[in-house]
Amino acid sequence: MKNKKSSEDTTYFMPIFMSIGLSVGMAIGAAVDKISIGMCIGISIGVCIGSLLDMRNRKSANDNSDSDDSSDTEG
Repeated sequence: MKNKKSSEDTTYFMPIFMSIGLSVGMAIGAAVDKISIGMCIGISIGVCIGSLLDMRNRKSANDNSDSDDSSDTEG
């Protein structure tokens, strides 16, 4: 049985890092007079990092729920 509270408390990092990447990319792009290219590179790096963190958290949550389920069937 899944714990409903744990699914409600999940933090998604992809939008957070997407925003940070956009901001950093825009700042770097402004420094080299290529804001549009800096924004594209920054947002793509932010999406990659955020997606990797979300995938890692989802995998660890699934591993924890699998171990909880197996302990219920043993006892």
